[in-house]
Amino acid sequence: MSGKLWGGRFSEKEIDSKVMKFSSSLEVDKVLVEYDCIATKAHVGMLCKCGYISKDEKKQLTEALDFLLSKIKEGKVSFKGHEDIHSAVQAYVEKKAPKAAKKMHTGRSRNEQVVNDVRLYIKDAAKNIADLIECLQKALVDLAEKNRDIIIPGYTHLNRAQPVLFAHLMMAYVEMLERDFDRVLDAEARADTCVMGSGAIAGSALELDRKYVAEKLGFENISANSIDAVSDRDFITEFISALCFVAVHLSRMCEDLILYSAVEFGFLEIGSKYCTGSSLMPQKKNPDILELIRGRSAHLISALNTMFVLVKGLPHAYNRDLQEDKKPLFESVEGVSGSLEMMAGVISSITLNSETADEALEDEFIYATDIAEYLVCKGVAFADAHSVVGNIVKHCVDRGLNISDLSIAELKKFSGKLDEDVCKLLNSKMSVKNKKTFGSTNPEFVKKEISRWKKILQR
Repeated sequence: MSGKLWGGRFSEKEIDSKVMKFSSSLEVDKVLVEYDCIATKAHVGMLCKCGYISKDEKKQLTEALDFLLSKIKEGKVSFKGHEDIHSAVQAYVEKKAPKAAKKMHTGRSRNEQVVNDVRLYIKDAAKNIADLIECLQKALVDLAEKNRDIIIPGYTHLNRAQPVLFAHLMMAYVEMLERDFDRVLDAEARADTCVMGSGAIAGSALELDRKYVAEKLGFENISANSIDAVSDRDFITEFISALCFVAVHLSRMCEDLILYSAVEFGFLEIGSKYCTGSSLMPQKKNPDILELIRGRSAHLISALNTMFVLVKGLPHAYNRDLQEDKKPLFESVEGVSGSLEMMAGVISSITLNSETADEALEDEFIYATDIAEYLVCKGVAFADAHSVVGNIVKHCVDRGLNISDLSIAELKKFSGKLDEDVCKLLNSKMSVKNKKTFGSTNPEFVKKEISRWKKILQR
């Protein structure tokens, strides 16, 4: 056999070198080589079980594939000059078992073969990324627990809003990442379908044992329609979509940490090994790793867009356009995996500057909501309480005063319900302690939240 799996129809046996270079997917899909070997072993086993090859032929082919796998793991195999990884594996086996190799492709098409390989790849990638998400969650829980009592200003619209525990913010990230964890594994479930036996479009006239192959490869399901099986790329698009959520969430976390580590905020410091300096300005400590994670999220969004545009106008079933589906997938998996690993390291390196946070919390306007709710507890309608406190803040801003600069007599001009105990509310510890609702920044709730997540992450 030649290195091509399709040459019989053509009178010209040599393809133009420029055409070969343009059409070859080998440099991209060589990532799938181990999956292709493993899936081919299952296919060979099925061919023997169904009587299409002998036990001796099965032995020869299996030994050749096992030898190739061992060389791949040792990094001693170089694939060059082939159209794709399937042709490369076929050519390698031909050298080891030339006669038996002629039967190896019996009952299968590259159309189904590549889909099956990618499904195996996604099943492994999903589990690895889920593990990396958990590692980051654990780092966040550890950071929250170590700094459970530290309070920082919480922000909405990037303006100071209300005091919150720093740990509460870290646990917000944990919740966000848990949705990513679920999405990744949910997308993996859609990839968990064996398509071998679908052929190029119509199935096979040979009696093939599809269930045998699926069980050997660890698939839960078998595809029900051969046309859909070879043309479906939803599972790739969905998986990239799940990874997009991860990347965007990491980007938002990076933005928070970049801001909070800047001198203008100064609430925390990133470990030096995750920062760089400036070639011109000796004083600089730049959070480059966080900026790179934030920047690389753009590639994931681009990859998702690529997949939707790639398939939107394709007729059924297989078209060569679908060769372009693997690069965005592989790059997305590599990018998210690296970002998750780096982010876990960054989180573990963080130290807090509680004194700086305390200084920011001296801004008494951050306790305006506490005063409004104080008035509600005294029977004032919230709309009226909101107006009262808003007038107090405006009065203080216009005169360059803090709320505590006003006497009780002056405060009572805004509302007779304001008494001396209102001054106790101008305190960050009191503010977080007074929160009553489940899921709030109350220290007791946050403590329980940390404890709950430590148990969850033992899964």
